[in-house]
Amino acid sequence: MSRARLSPKFALRLGAGIAVFFLLLAAALGVGFQAGAGLAWARSAMLAMGAASLLAGIVIAWFIARSFHRSRHNALKTAERLDRVLQNVNARDS
Repeated sequence: MSRARLSPKFALRLGAGIAVFFLLLAAALGVGFQAGAGLAWARSAMLAMGAASLLAGIVIAWFIARSFHRSRHNALKTAERLDRVLQNVNARDS
C-alpha cells in the first residue's frame, strides 16, 4: 500500500485555505458583533476560532512530521540495502 507524502504545494494550499477560512470567520464575528450580538457571543466565537486553529495546526504538524519520518525511514532502508550489496561485492572480490 503506497502512502502519499505531503507535498509542499499541497501544504501551501491547505494553509491558504485555512487562512481564508479563519479570515471569513473573523469577518462574520465582526458583523455579528456590530449587529448587537454582544460581548459574550464575540468571546465564545473567538474561543471557538482559537480552538479550531489549534486543532488545525496540530493536524498539519502531524502530517508534516509523518512525511519527514517516512522519508527518513525510506532513506535508512535504502542505505542498509546498499550496505548489504557493497558487502557482498567486497566479499566476492576478496
